[in-house]
Amino acid sequence: MNRLPSAATLLALLLACLTVAACAADAPLHPLRADIPAQDDFADLAPLGAAIGDKRIVMLDELTHGEGNVYAYKARVVRYLHAHKGFDVLVLESGFFDVARLWRLRQPVRQLAPGNIFYMYANSAEVWPLFDYLDAQRSSTRPLELAGLDGRLSGSLSRKELVPQLRAHLSRQPLDAPQTLRLERHLDQTQRLLDGHLLKADVAEQAQFLRDAQWLESLLPAPAGAHGADVFSSDGFWRRVNASLQRMAEVAWQRRPFDEHDPVMAGNLQWLMEQAYPGRKVVVWGHYAHLNRLGGYRDGHPGGLPPVDNVTRALPAALQAQTYVLHFAGAQGRYLDYVDQRVIEVPAGSGVLEPTLTAASPSGAVFVDLHAGALPGEVDPASRLWSMDYRETLSLPEARQRFDGLLLLDRITPASYQ
Repeated sequence: MNRLPSAATLLALLLACLTVAACAADAPLHPLRADIPAQDDFADLAPLGAAIGDKRIVMLDELTHGEGNVYAYKARVVRYLHAHKGFDVLVLESGFFDVARLWRLRQPVRQLAPGNIFYMYANSAEVWPLFDYLDAQRSSTRPLELAGLDGRLSGSLSRKELVPQLRAHLSRQPLDAPQTLRLERHLDQTQRLLDGHLLKADVAEQAQFLRDAQWLESLLPAPAGAHGADVFSSDGFWRRVNASLQRMAEVAWQRRPFDEHDPVMAGNLQWLMEQAYPGRKVVVWGHYAHLNRLGGYRDGHPGGLPPVDNVTRALPAALQAQTYVLHFAGAQGRYLDYVDQRVIEVPAGSGVLEPTLTAASPSGAVFVDLHAGALPGEVDPASRLWSMDYRETLSLPEARQRFDGLLLLDRITPASYQ
């Protein structure tokens, strides 16, 4: 005959069940599917959606610009956010002017991307389905619109169309003869900058260009909200283009360090959020250096100057408060170096947490909610996570300051660059 459990035993079982339930409620690890089906119900991404909540901006980073399956998974997250979370603008780390004009041509994005969108995105096969998705959604009742935030205006559309369109926009200004000559000189210098022919400008020509760029602001006086039917032909749009061109020149002439592109990129993103897409929900896609809460290159400027705020930190506090930062990384594998196209091996690093975290998912893909409790291995102060280009690592407390969540894969694969 079975004996009934004692009151003490029942109490112990109840406490154990409560503890398990509490742990489950706070569980930070959520297994994901690793494959990306053509017909996707995105059910496994529901915990990510819950973590994002009602945030207006979601930032999706990458450690190298060269992880093919990270690209593919980022594209899956973009489609999920569009289908289920109300996001309807995708902002790429690509030229502010180039992508604005590309999107308005209403031609296939994949066809126009080479030479106008950052080359690793344009030429990696893992990104192409996202371009096709943009095209397919364009004629729907709620398209996913495309924009760029980068002030480095290096695309063919910038080289061919920026100066003629700026000249046409400014033609309405009543300029006298000296002002007309000054404007034409500046537009000629701008074209040379875009073509890469202004790099050797002497100090006097550099100073003249920057003075004229400041003067150009006075020819674009309309308030930010006064943009008529086409915000991308407004004075406000051209002021952002002008700010981008000034920073391009300053960096090209080594008057400013490379990472000082970021505050201009942040200004472009702020303009997109406040003027082009007010009230809408935006996905931002770019490199880890630009998209994290603690800033970019940690060693800062040559000469020991402090690091410059990156895109995330340079945004106004109100927009930062509306932002969710999702960090992508792998435990090990290979990636394509975006500079020289070499395949780089990433070993299973000693002391890094990614192998432990991805082992929690049968597929090797996992979403980690950094606001939902302790992680396996967290008690070890030596535990680290991969950082810049899989050459650096960061502590888990630092990761919690940089990101809101992690999307980890057990193995990264090189981008299929063509």
